Amino acid sequence: MAATSEGVKPVQDEPQLVERVRRGDRDAFAALVDRYADQAFAVAYGFLRHAQDAEDLVQDALIRALERIGSLRPGSSFGPWFYRLLVNAALNRRKYLARRGTAQLPVGTPARDSPAVDAERAELQQRLAQALAALPRDLESVVILHDLEGFTHPEIAGILGIPEGTCRSHLFRARRMLRDLLKDYRHQ
Repeated sequence: MAATSEGVKPVQDEPQLVERVRRGDRDAFAALVDRYADQAFAVAYGFLRHAQDAEDLVQDALIRALERIGSLRPGSSFGPWFYRLLVNAALNRRKYLARRGTAQLPVGTPARDSPAVDAERAELQQRLAQALAALPRDLESVVILHDLEGFTHPEIAGILGIPEGTCRSHLFRARRMLRDLLKDYRHQ
């Protein structure tokens, strides 16, 4: 799912909505939730690869955003700030799930191919998930946001609080590392 004008790009009325939320306006917060919930789920799913965990994470991140809305600088965009909360929470949740031994592998769409093709696809998904998890957190975040969720470099820079050039560099390094991690699979 690509980031759209309702994804991370600031919307004209956003500063006013944030100010209304600060004053306790539930309708304003509902408008922000409507604007960001679908893309937030896609981002969370990109990290966790499990629908229920992603839904829980988005709800937790929205609650955390509401609780911390006062820390958002006046006039700042809600989107990048919220996605930064979400990405940090996703990384922490995945680390917690891995420690508990409950990390889920990605589940593909039901295939209508032969059992051999299904097995190969499942193996590829598992290897990709393992390769992504082997990347340093900052590189993994950029790959997920850019290659899986379609955010642009400026949007990712805003979400992660890094310069755009660093975002580009991270993506280049991450892709090179992924190629190295998956080189054995490519030659089978």
